[in-house]
Amino acid sequence: MKNAAPVLIVLMMFVSCTCNQIKEKLLPAFNVDIPDINLTVPPLPVVTDEEIPVGALKTHINMDSTIKANTANTFGAGAVHFVRIKKMVIKALNADEETNLSNFETARMRIYADTASTDITTINFPETYSDSITVTPSATPDISNYLRGTHLSYNLFWKNRKPTKKYLKLNVKISISVQ
Repeated sequence: MKNAAPVLIVLMMFVSCTCNQIKEKLLPAFNVDIPDINLTVPPLPVVTDEEIPVGALKTHINMDSTIKANTANTFGAGAVHFVRIKKMVIKALNADEETNLSNFETARMRIYADTASTDITTINFPETYSDSITVTPSATPDISNYLRGTHLSYNLFWKNRKPTKKYLKLNVKISISVQ
């Protein structure tokens, strides 16, 4: 009977690993568009060497319902192994020759949970006129733990290369990859 305990432990570890591997195979990878983010960047009349926070923002998200909808109610948020940013599209809705995305050098988006935060992407803007930019990050952190609640809290940080003279209305579309 003394030899049965190690065998039982190894068997339990094997079953645990096998269940996770089966779950990984059954949960198909899919992409989801989170609700559009609309924000307004105030005029930035002075160029500084530092980033300027746009402000803490929130958007509603229900990852559990989204996963259930994409898996015929088979899986929920607990079955997710990772979530990564797949693509981000920023569109300046009222861009003109003097105030457009080329006024900015960089931007980054940081998301928050109760006790942690992480930068999900950094954007390098073109130097010539642009009213939209598509960013496809090559490497992004796993953000699944940040999406398990009902709201996503985030902040955008901007560094401008040229002054802006008016409020710039932006629409941000984010597509995430779920597995």
